[in-house]
Amino acid sequence: MRRLSLLCAVFALLVPSPVLAGDDDKDTADEAAKKKAEKKKKAAATDDDDIPMDEGLGVDESDFKEEPPETTPAPKRVEDEAPEKEEDELDFNDDNVDEDDIKFTEDDGQDSVKPRQPGEDTAQLYRDTQKKCKDMTPDEESLVWEEYVRKYPKTLFLKRIEERQDELSAIMFGDRVPDSDKGDRSLDAVQRELNFAVPFSLSSIDTRSRISGGIQWGFPSWFGGKIDAEYAFLRQMSAHLLLGRDFAGAVIQPGVKYALLKSSRTGTLLTGGLDIKLNATPTFVAFRPMIGFGQRIRVGNGLDLSVQVSADFEARDDSDIRWNAGLHGEYRPNEVIGLFWEWSWDAKYLAHPDVEDSFRFFTTTFGIKFNARKPQTEQGGGRIDAGVGAVYPYAANYWGFYAGGVDLLADYYL
Repeated sequence: MRRLSLLCAVFALLVPSPVLAGDDDKDTADEAAKKKAEKKKKAAATDDDDIPMDEGLGVDESDFKEEPPETTPAPKRVEDEAPEKEEDELDFNDDNVDEDDIKFTEDDGQDSVKPRQPGEDTAQLYRDTQKKCKDMTPDEESLVWEEYVRKYPKTLFLKRIEERQDELSAIMFGDRVPDSDKGDRSLDAVQRELNFAVPFSLSSIDTRSRISGGIQWGFPSWFGGKIDAEYAFLRQMSAHLLLGRDFAGAVIQPGVKYALLKSSRTGTLLTGGLDIKLNATPTFVAFRPMIGFGQRIRVGNGLDLSVQVSADFEARDDSDIRWNAGLHGEYRPNEVIGLFWEWSWDAKYLAHPDVEDSFRFFTTTFGIKFNARKPQTEQGGGRIDAGVGAVYPYAANYWGFYAGGVDLLADYYL
């Protein structure tokens, strides 16, 4: 009996152990499921942003949260927004751009511009043509621009050329409005003065308003001089009055001159004149026709060359024609200094039956001039030139009282 009781006690101790273990396992599984549900609940609350701020999850969220990717704005299309223009940028697509606003200030930049298509010019070609037209008459310049447009029909300077053509037409046909050319380019070539070199012992062939004077001091016994005032009432026509002394005696010599050709573009002069000589001692009257030709060569500041021939027809008995011819050259290397040379030839009784040996007096003169006063006007008014020359008679007959001398001269342009 005792053994039976002990066996039941042992059985009782052993039997409940698996049951309790099963309860413990059940409790453990329930707790795990509960915790899993709480985690899901918390995760859902996190996704819905309903997690209370005072309840911690016990989990470092930075381990699970990804950094948002950097976002860059989408590029703008080129046609959506026009680029801003620089303040000094030239807009070559703007049809309203005035050609006069385009200025070229560097020669190298002008030379580098090339025509973009056949029939188009460049700034350098246009500028060179302007220089070429500087000393032309209106009709000559008009022909040059017509030929220019014919050669370059797509010229970039068509507007300027057309405006200049209108100005030239107004000048040629005399329908310019008074004062309408103020501010335009300087004096037209057709009105520009040449201010050709003035000889000393020869006549001036330029029809120009001026006053010239000089003194002749010769050896062994000669003293003379002259003063000559000339007024050009037309560009190609002038009158003058000379007071002086030549080898025939004291003279009063009025006269007129007309330039058959006077071109500042080519620098050419062709002048004819007629003077009346009133000789004082002895007293007689002579008529002196003259013709002269001059050409300016554009080297330095100008090389003026001239030649002239004149003749004195004296109104007295037993007289003959007195021939006079001469050459004159003056070179100006700059605006201040000028070098001149003059050759004069006087002859009389070349074919007179009563005179066996003709009268001859040939001289040559070398000298220097300098600009004593610069021009005060565009035409050269107010300019004063002064100079000195040495005269040598290389051939003479009868005039033995003159063996050479010194000339002083001055010219004042009105």
